[in-house]
Amino acid sequence: MQEQVLTRIDELLIQGQEIARGNSSRDFWVKNIPQAQAWIASAANAILQVAPPKSFYHTEIERLATHEDLKNGIPITVFEKIFGVLHSVQAEAKSGLLAKLEYQVFATAFDDFLDHASSFHKSGKVKEAAILVSSVLEDTVKRIAMKNGIETAGASLEPLIDQLTNAQVLTTVKSKRIKSYAGVRNSALHAEWDKLDLKDIGQAIGGVRELLDDYL
Repeated sequence: MQEQVLTRIDELLIQGQEIARGNSSRDFWVKNIPQAQAWIASAANAILQVAPPKSFYHTEIERLATHEDLKNGIPITVFEKIFGVLHSVQAEAKSGLLAKLEYQVFATAFDDFLDHASSFHKSGKVKEAAILVSSVLEDTVKRIAMKNGIETAGASLEPLIDQLTNAQVLTTVKSKRIKSYAGVRNSALHAEWDKLDLKDIGQAIGGVRELLDDYL
């Protein structure tokens, strides 16, 4: 998917240069508004697809795409700034930095979920804590797998853990621990609340937090 978006960005950068050449240094507004407007929409769409949520790129393209002056036309300076953001996204994506940032963004979000799970755990709320930590566990393992080039589509949790172990991403000891956390997930998934224990949930919360810190 990202490769397709990057190919599209290459095309858009060429198109953007062609649009820019149609204007002189004395112009304030872009002359070909329909063409420039279509380009801005496509550029914004490409940036939002390839850049991680809540990143600088999302914030900046949203700011530029809703610029006050766009109500009257398309200022060349706004067009050029969007072109610059698109060019930067292309460079960062090709260097792999956007992927690293994406994992950091998700790790931060997951850490917040674990904080909520920990609060429920301390309050003795077994169901709530188990459901939250189980969700984070599964998504974390899948993202670790994707980060290491392992296909996750249609794959269940334990086979992914085995693949990560075979690929030497996880040690055998770490793999066994994660599978024990998966026991909490399985009980929560099937609403087998009587099989859940606060101690096991607490260990799962701590273990999943370690996964986030060590692998994402």
